[in-house]
Amino acid sequence: MNWDDLKILLSLSRYGSTRKAAAQLGVSNTTVMRRLDGLEEALAGKLFDRTPDGFQATALAAELLPIAQGVEETLDEAERRLVGMDAQLTGGIKVSLPLWSAHPIYNALANFSQRYPGIDLDISASDDHVDLARREADLAIRGMPKDKRPPKDIVGIKLMPISIGYYVHTNLLTEAAKGLRELTYIGSAPRHKQGEFVTAGSLGLSGRHLFHSLMPRLMAVKHQLGVAVLPSMMAAEDPELLLLPNVPATHWGYIWVLHHKDLRQSARIRALFKHLSLLEKV
Repeated sequence: MNWDDLKILLSLSRYGSTRKAAAQLGVSNTTVMRRLDGLEEALAGKLFDRTPDGFQATALAAELLPIAQGVEETLDEAERRLVGMDAQLTGGIKVSLPLWSAHPIYNALANFSQRYPGIDLDISASDDHVDLARREADLAIRGMPKDKRPPKDIVGIKLMPISIGYYVHTNLLTEAAKGLRELTYIGSAPRHKQGEFVTAGSLGLSGRHLFHSLMPRLMAVKHQLGVAVLPSMMAAEDPELLLLPNVPATHWGYIWVLHHKDLRQSARIRALFKHLSLLEKV
């Protein structure tokens, strides 16, 4: 048994499928199955039941998981500390951005790249939670509701406020005002509480479509499928998108830049964190 085998065990237990585990580990489905088969053969036991709902851990896997998690935490902590001791403005930084990011953030990253030619940026984009303790990223930029703050082991600073509002295409709004079309609400699976934000029902909007991610929801509004809640900084980039009349945008939260506390002494992490924090003053 080696660490690569234990990583397979951990990923399958977390994601429940070889496809997702392979994507997280950066290997092929075949490699995941081969390593799992080899590990089960070495242990002379079954680690997962294959069910219609995915891979379900057996009692044997449940016994091994705490050991694998302990090894992972030890290695992750060692890696964070080594990176945190780095005093050189060279090397790579893994940055996780939301699927949609405001232009000032990309401008700041471009300026940073020019200012620090010895630092390489490894950029990924996702709206999912990123585990900074497990080094899924060195630095993450995420939106958080205004009543939330980062966990105690995470260093963070607010970059800019986020307002949200009900946006509609100007052509659809004009046709609805003439009685030619009905305004309907484009919903989504709730990711965060919207606090005091007015509900679609209270505005007399009936729901019709569901778009579960931000970018598809923006494209739906652009193509006049209905009214949807969007970040104001996102909708403002298209002059044909308007707030619903008499329904002002609401302050929802802030964009934060975040990193694990163990990376505070890393020169390159500190440099990027400081560079991005200047956006707070823009």
